[in-house]
Amino acid sequence: MKRSLLALTGALAVALAGPMAPATAATTPAQVATGFSGSAYGSYIFNADKTLTSGPTANSGVSCTGATGRTATNTAAGLNVPAVGTVGAASTSVKTLLTATGKRIEAQSTVAGTNLLGGLITAGTITSASSADKNTSGAFSGTNATTIANLKVLGLPVSANPAPNTVLDLNVPLVGSVGKVTLNGQEKRAVTGGYIVTTTALRVEVLKTGLAGIKVGTDIRVGVSTAGLGPAQTGYLAGTGFSTRAVLANGLLGSNPTALAYAKCGGGTNNANLASTNILGLATAGASSTATTGVLTPQPKVTVTNTIAGLNLLNGAIQADGIKAETSATRAATGTTVTLTDTSTFTNLRVAGLPAINASVAPNTVVNVAGLGTVTLHKVSKSSTSIIVTMIDVVISQPIGALPTGSRIQIGYSSTGVVQ
Repeated sequence: MKRSLLALTGALAVALAGPMAPATAATTPAQVATGFSGSAYGSYIFNADKTLTSGPTANSGVSCTGATGRTATNTAAGLNVPAVGTVGAASTSVKTLLTATGKRIEAQSTVAGTNLLGGLITAGTITSASSADKNTSGAFSGTNATTIANLKVLGLPVSANPAPNTVLDLNVPLVGSVGKVTLNGQEKRAVTGGYIVTTTALRVEVLKTGLAGIKVGTDIRVGVSTAGLGPAQTGYLAGTGFSTRAVLANGLLGSNPTALAYAKCGGGTNNANLASTNILGLATAGASSTATTGVLTPQPKVTVTNTIAGLNLLNGAIQADGIKAETSATRAATGTTVTLTDTSTFTNLRVAGLPAINASVAPNTVVNVAGLGTVTLHKVSKSSTSIIVTMIDVVISQPIGALPTGSRIQIGYSSTGVVQ
């Protein structure tokens, strides 16, 4: 009787509680929702007033995507930066992965040695690696790793695997302390809806005078990798615009991008404006601006517009009253097809010695301009999801001013894309 009463009580409790809810299916690694953003470069050297800028070299990155299986790689030859020293050949990679526990992004940089500040800092192969994970329960984690072979600072050997964030005083004999060296710089931080991991294998900061040819504020970074995870979204927007840029034949920036603006991955606007531009005394441009706009609904779309009010390159070799570089990318609300458009224009374009060239010049027209080099007008390149337009792309055929043969001048740049 007692057992029957207990059974009846249990049955009544179940009846009052109603039918049992089905068990919630566990999240699988493939179902983990996240966005990826990672980058890596070999070296980046600059000073406070930006009269020296080298790099980032071998820069590679994966961003604005939620897809696994993406990989980006890059390489760069070694370089010699006057007064600073030499940095060996660099190779970098960034990739997104599906793991047994969730999703991961990995970034790595490898540099084949360096000799800095007249031998004050020397090293063999330098490797930096960063990774960030999100597991099926939504938890984030990450790793940092640095290896520096045959490292010497002020002639003294240092471990190939220095402790995280090791700081050494750059105390030069007969000169004194002029700065600091940071080894295996590590950072992990939570951001809204995500997580970022950064590793800087070697960083040198010059904080005081005393080194010949080196300005206070010079910053040398070698072997840098960043792995980031962020909120997932239905579409990721990408885009860049600038007015002018000069790149030396050895890969150093001769003139930084002007009126530079980037599109925001999640939509919105961004702007940059400049009253006028002078590229190393070789070209002058009037007021310029870059505007980026993006939306995710009703369908992902991004537009980048760069405008320049007048250009004179090499004393009239190429002139224009106006330049507009404008591209857009739109992904269908359903599906993966991306529509790419190019609405770029010249106003009153003139090229010395080539009277047939005018504002209606066809895309990807290549001409040779005496005293200048090979010029591509309205240069266009496309992939299935992105488009790049450079209105004037010059590869110089002889030394001109501060630019050696083989250097590149770019004027009027717009790129857009929509990625998964």
